Amino acid sequence: MKAKFIFLTFLLLFTRGCDFYSTSLWFFQPNGHLGETNPLTSIFGFGWTGLVVSNIILVGLIIYAFYFYSFRYLPKRLPTVPQKLTDFVSELYFDEKGHFYNAFYKTPKNKKILLAHWGYVLIRVVIFGSILATIHNLCQFYNVPIYNSYREIVGRPLFVIYGLIVSSIFYFQFRIWNREFELAKKQSGQT
Repeated sequence: MKAKFIFLTFLLLFTRGCDFYSTSLWFFQPNGHLGETNPLTSIFGFGWTGLVVSNIILVGLIIYAFYFYSFRYLPKRLPTVPQKLTDFVSELYFDEKGHFYNAFYKTPKNKKILLAHWGYVLIRVVIFGSILATIHNLCQFYNVPIYNSYREIVGRPLFVIYGLIVSSIFYFQFRIWNREFELAKKQSGQT
């Protein structure tokens, strides 16, 4: 677990650095910040310093949550393991069946579960999103012909990138739920 923590933390820092480098190519051009699509710049008007500080805070929180997941979190043991994943998640988060959809908009009763699960999910999502953003920025800045063809086909590549990032959130969240469900079934003797 320690090696995985170190590897994913390094990968997070590296990919965020790559994303910052690729963003800086645009940002420091004359009026380059005007084309920046990061909501912190386009909506809230953050400059380069604001982007750096906000990302240091965000990455620090993600690393803390992942540290909690990796070294402090023990999956909750349920008295009986339900047969369906949705019932398991509902009992895990809300202590009773039938509340699975609440997991998408309510915080669980045990906040440590939320912290641990988001540590698992966010580090992976941010790494993935940073890789996509870096590729997009570099290909656009250096005017890569195949990427220009791709941009003509999809129209707005940022919609594709954001769609992939949101999809990865659901994928990694399902993965941690399924992992804990399988572990709980194994511990209770079910297969």
